[in-house]
Amino acid sequence: MYPAGHFLLAVVPLTAYTVARWHRLPSGPMVLLLLVATQLPDVIDKPLAWTFALLPSGRMLAHSLVISLPVLTVVVLLAARRSYGRYAVVFSAGYLSHIAGDFYPIVRLGTDYYFFPNLFWPVVAANPDRTPSFAAHSPDGLLSLAVPLIVFGLAVSYSFVTMYRRDERISVEIPPR
Repeated sequence: MYPAGHFLLAVVPLTAYTVARWHRLPSGPMVLLLLVATQLPDVIDKPLAWTFALLPSGRMLAHSLVISLPVLTVVVLLAARRSYGRYAVVFSAGYLSHIAGDFYPIVRLGTDYYFFPNLFWPVVAANPDRTPSFAAHSPDGLLSLAVPLIVFGLAVSYSFVTMYRRDERISVEIPPR
């Protein structure tokens, strides 16, 4: 799945939940956090595998449930102690939606899916990438490149605009000394 798809897979349910629950759109910081969380597994694994050849697959270390579930559990517990539990849950949901987006063929293929063992690495030996390079996975044309740029541009713009508007309201509500 391409980066924009990972983000959309997470932001659509978050937006639906936020609108249904609180009758408003998600906050800018929440959208920005989700954007980072949905890209993080690839930001960790792809360079380690395709640039530095430290991993045999770009879907291994950060994509492994054996690694990510304990790490995300610790993140949620620590964040909850500091009153950031909601942000940690959104981050974890975004991160796990990335893994679900990469491994959804398991629903159809089961253990025959080529990358299935990578989901449980290091308990199970991982399958290496068939095409281990950024060039092999680059966008096909200009439209393939434009769509993710537009999606990410809109997400970042929305985040900054809502954060700016929030700060502006706070400064108007609190009189200066």
